[in-house]
Amino acid sequence: MDADPRAGMGRPVHPGRSAGSALHAMESVCSDQWYGAHLAVDHLVGLGHRRMVFATRDDGPTVRTVRAALSEIAAAHPLVEGWAWVPGSSGSGAEAQRDGDGTALSAASLREPGVTAAVLHGNVDALMIVQWLAASGARVPRNCSAVAYDNVVVGLGTPPLTAVSPPKGEVGRVAAEVLPGRLDGSYRNPARPVQRTELWPTLTVRGSTRERTSAP
Repeated sequence: MDADPRAGMGRPVHPGRSAGSALHAMESVCSDQWYGAHLAVDHLVGLGHRRMVFATRDDGPTVRTVRAALSEIAAAHPLVEGWAWVPGSSGSGAEAQRDGDGTALSAASLREPGVTAAVLHGNVDALMIVQWLAASGARVPRNCSAVAYDNVVVGLGTPPLTAVSPPKGEVGRVAAEVLPGRLDGSYRNPARPVQRTELWPTLTVRGSTRERTSAP
């Protein structure tokens, strides 16, 4: 059996991280959001970034899982000197643009703590935040490297955004392979252990990240 690459990442691998949850009594297939968060932080650290911000909303279980993973990874990473949360937009259109800016992430918030990188959750939020940064004088990637968490439309941005890509299509395919066993009763054998399948996201590197420099 191949060793799990995560074993050397400073985090023990837990086959079932929410033991006791009713969901863990069922067959399940999902994206490994922890590994996706690791890809984002590790990419930025590898480019020399030591202080970063994470911009996410807090309106769903996937977002909360990503937030928890980013917090855990940043806190444990020996090369991350500082990190902070800022809220992503809480909606769309006029609702998101409170005070003309749908996020607390601004050019000033980047400069003051010495932040040079950001992880932005959500396709639309990531694109909007990059636009707001440009309007406030902080250009991506010149002043701030940015990684989007999700990869549906962020490749169409200016610049195209480096992105974590959860394997959504593959999750559906694997789930479809599991489903017949649930329907025909073959998975009901009490001696058979429940299976939880986590699929790893990938990182697509584009023009929104670059090596940290001493001056913009």
